[in-house]
Amino acid sequence: MKITLSRFLLIVVFSLANAFCVFRLANEDSASSLKTMVGYSDLGHFGFKEAWYGIYFQEDKVGYSHFLIEPSGKDFIIHSDSLMRLTAMKKTTEIKMSEKVLVRPDLALISFESSVTMNEKVLQITGKNDDGKLSVFMTASGERIDRTYQIEGNLYHSSAISLMPALKGLNQDATYSFTVFNPEKQSMETVDQLISRVAGSPGPNDAVWKVQNKFGSTIVNSWLDRKGLTVLEKALEGSLITVVEDESLAREFLNRKAQQKDLILDLSLVKSPMIIKMPESIHQLKAVIHGVDPSLFPEDHRQKIRNLESQTSPNSAEVVVSVEKISSYRQNKTNSILMKPDQKRAERFEKELASTFNIQSDHEKIIHRANSIVFQKDPDIDKVLKLVNWTSDNVRKSMRDSFSALEVLQTMEGECQSHASLYTAMARSLKIPTRIVTGLVYSDGLGFLYHAWAESYVDGWLSVDPTLKQAPADATHIKIGNTINGEESYSLLKMVGKLKIESIDYH
Repeated sequence: MKITLSRFLLIVVFSLANAFCVFRLANEDSASSLKTMVGYSDLGHFGFKEAWYGIYFQEDKVGYSHFLIEPSGKDFIIHSDSLMRLTAMKKTTEIKMSEKVLVRPDLALISFESSVTMNEKVLQITGKNDDGKLSVFMTASGERIDRTYQIEGNLYHSSAISLMPALKGLNQDATYSFTVFNPEKQSMETVDQLISRVAGSPGPNDAVWKVQNKFGSTIVNSWLDRKGLTVLEKALEGSLITVVEDESLAREFLNRKAQQKDLILDLSLVKSPMIIKMPESIHQLKAVIHGVDPSLFPEDHRQKIRNLESQTSPNSAEVVVSVEKISSYRQNKTNSILMKPDQKRAERFEKELASTFNIQSDHEKIIHRANSIVFQKDPDIDKVLKLVNWTSDNVRKSMRDSFSALEVLQTMEGECQSHASLYTAMARSLKIPTRIVTGLVYSDGLGFLYHAWAESYVDGWLSVDPTLKQAPADATHIKIGNTINGEESYSLLKMVGKLKIESIDYH
């Protein structure tokens, strides 16, 4: 079962609030006369309170979003809502998001309430900033998970990203830096902004300022009008678009009957230049890829990248994937029950052992299920194999999305991300460092499709596929990223519809 891109679009749109659009500039003249825009300094003084946007992916309208700023005593509430419809494998998923963020006049976060509804399933997240701590609560499928984060200095919500330039002021080469809570990475993240004037005449919707927003390795360019309202944004090299629209045009999407592009069959499928027979038995794969930046493919113990870029063939590389030998993980291994707790190991793999909102490895139900599958005396490699086999055999393969590993355990069905999430939670509950991996895998009769699997550390990283019941995963698994670095969804979306495979050699 291959991964649906609705999960990644959900993450991107939820994190960025609004997306982007490319626009054409005219002759250099009138906009250059705009020297500066004095910041409003207070949300109560803003020259705008509301805006509607259309959301587009690969030039196909997939939804709309809306925000409204209103006073609440001496503070302010930022309301936002959006709706998206995404089609994958001929199945349409509807995603509704609503948010209520309480902020001070300077945009500093006080509290927030978020709700995401996907196919009648609801995920609710609330947060409160109090005494140098951010307390976050997530509720899904009747289960509540609590987390607390330490805060240094002011903290902002992601909705502040598009409003901060107008608050502080716009002038050439101005820079702003502030911290937001990133719900995807479940951590604090620094946002750096660089302001510049649009050269030439204003762009569409009176776009006269450009703001480069950088957080992590993600860069989003946005364009603002003379009031400081974001009217256009661009990210993912032009794949995901949000453009300001009037309310009637934005809401027109609700009654739209036109057929959407299929995110997998129309956009995500990477055709194979040849039929691969028995992909599950392949030990090494060599593929020449082009159309995307080769640096989006990481190198590790099983995957090597060789740049082939030339003037006639830009963005080309050879990817070589070699399957690990399971026997090497059994040599000189000590049963985990005989090992004393290793503080350095715990620190080294802190993220790969962590219990998170969606990978609840410390939940009693996850711990109980994992321990019912393995024996305590089993070496870690045997625990990994048992968990992979159990997950594949018992979690029914379907196009059902899930918000968390715990939800998968409750429903016992889902797509590949669901299988990988539950496996990862159980492995971590057994103190086996594990991370989710995204990438491509060969699908019989179709080609390469985007997929999720996992890697577990057993005195060395081992790739496993709890959906396809493989340990190690076969060589058609081409890795794009893992959830520890938090950039895999960004890399994946940059590839959709652009990646090509020229040639394949395997054995």
